[in-house]
Amino acid sequence: MDEVLKLFILGITVSFGPCIAHCSLVILPYIATTTQNWKGGLRAILTFSVARLAIYGALGLLAGLAGRAIIEHLLQFELQIMVAGGVLIACLGIYIFLRKNETSHRRVTACAHRADIRGSALLGLFAGILPCLPLLGVLTFTALYAQDVWQGAFYGLAFGAGKLFSPLIVLGMLAGSAPALLTRYGRAFSYFTKLCGAVLVLIGFSLIVPGLLPQW
Repeated sequence: MDEVLKLFILGITVSFGPCIAHCSLVILPYIATTTQNWKGGLRAILTFSVARLAIYGALGLLAGLAGRAIIEHLLQFELQIMVAGGVLIACLGIYIFLRKNETSHRRVTACAHRADIRGSALLGLFAGILPCLPLLGVLTFTALYAQDVWQGAFYGLAFGAGKLFSPLIVLGMLAGSAPALLTRYGRAFSYFTKLCGAVLVLIGFSLIVPGLLPQW
C-alpha cells in the first residue's frame, strides 16, 4: 500500500505541474466550443479524466505483464502516437472551425452533449497513451516492482486516480461557461469558436510535423 499511496500522491503532484499546461491546451479549447454551461464543462473534463485513467490502468497492467518491454514499445512508437493524436486534434479543430451555428437551441444542446462526450473521451485516451516523463517513470517502477498483472494495473490506476485531483476540473467548468457568456455579445461567440478551432489545429500540427520530419 505504500507504493500505491506514493503513486497516488505523484499523480496529484504532476497534475499541478507541467501536465496541467499540456492537457489544458488540448482539452480546454474543445470544451469551450462544444459545451453549453459549467455542468457540460464538468461532464466533459470528467470524461477526459476517466478515459485517461482507463489508459493508465491498461498500461500498468501491460507493464506488470511485459515488464520493461512495454516502455520500450512506447518509446519505439512515440512518433506514430504523436502523429495519430495530432491528426485527431487537428480534425476536431477543423470541425469546430468550419461548423455552422444551428438555429435550434434544443438541437445545439443535444449535438453538443454527444460531441463533448465522444471528443473528450478520445482526447483523454490520447493524453493517456502519449509517452511523457511521469508516465514512463510510473511504468518503469511498475515493471520493476509489480508482482503480477493486477498489481501493475492497480499501480497505474493509483497514478491516474491522483491525476483526477487536478485544476483541470475547475478550468473545465470555466471553459464550459464561456459560450453562455459570449453568446450575449453577438458575433463574439462565433469568433471565439473559430479561434478555439484554430488553436486545436495548430496544436495538432505541432504534433504531426515533429512526428513526420524524422521520417523524411
